[in-house]
Amino acid sequence: MLIYAVIPARSGSKGLPDKNIKEIDGKPLISYSIEFAKTIQSVDRVFCSTDSELYADIAKKYSAEVPFLRSENAAADTAMEQHILKDLRASFIKHDIPEPDIIVWLRPTFVFRAKDDIEKAIDKLVNNSELSSVRTIVESENRLYEIENEKLVAAFNDGGKSMIRRQDMNKGYKVFSTDIFRFKGNDFGEAFLGSNIHAIESHKICGLDIDDIIDFHIVKSLVENSKELVCDFLPKNS
Repeated sequence: MLIYAVIPARSGSKGLPDKNIKEIDGKPLISYSIEFAKTIQSVDRVFCSTDSELYADIAKKYSAEVPFLRSENAAADTAMEQHILKDLRASFIKHDIPEPDIIVWLRPTFVFRAKDDIEKAIDKLVNNSELSSVRTIVESENRLYEIENEKLVAAFNDGGKSMIRRQDMNKGYKVFSTDIFRFKGNDFGEAFLGSNIHAIESHKICGLDIDDIIDFHIVKSLVENSKELVCDFLPKNS
């Protein structure tokens, strides 16, 4: 079974310009996902999907393959994963690269990952043909609110109470760190992860996503100043 890891790294971030190559502990952000992918024995090849020659050069420096750049459509602000994946398939065909059975989708804005969880996720998908994909998840706040006409409204059943203990509710989870899914035979529609998605719960630190400058400095501080707290969730050579 052919398994590729793909690091999607678009250059056009608006919230934090060039966040995918901003340095943490002397290394660009994308390097952490590339180096992590290299530690997974079942991964046959590691690709970086980017629209930038600069990003491509940096990714190659850390031993990712970048044989092509994304098309303009797949690099647009409105492009979703399914558009990137369709573009990826077309580029694989164009460059005579064998289509993988499985993709390990490593979003570069997540620096922390548990290797055992990703290996377990790959193993689950490889050995259970009924599963369409596997997602790593972390526990999240489950008491969320919305604002309707300037009025605060619970987005959950609060039973009319002003305060509910978190432990008295069903657990809530965040996704988006790492997805492992079938590539071959996938039509890459809006539901490209399929309908039978297995979940593997990771340590809460694996849910730290860099979206803005505050997120960046939180992660940067942990890596550079508290490595003893996060070393188990970094590539071994970091």
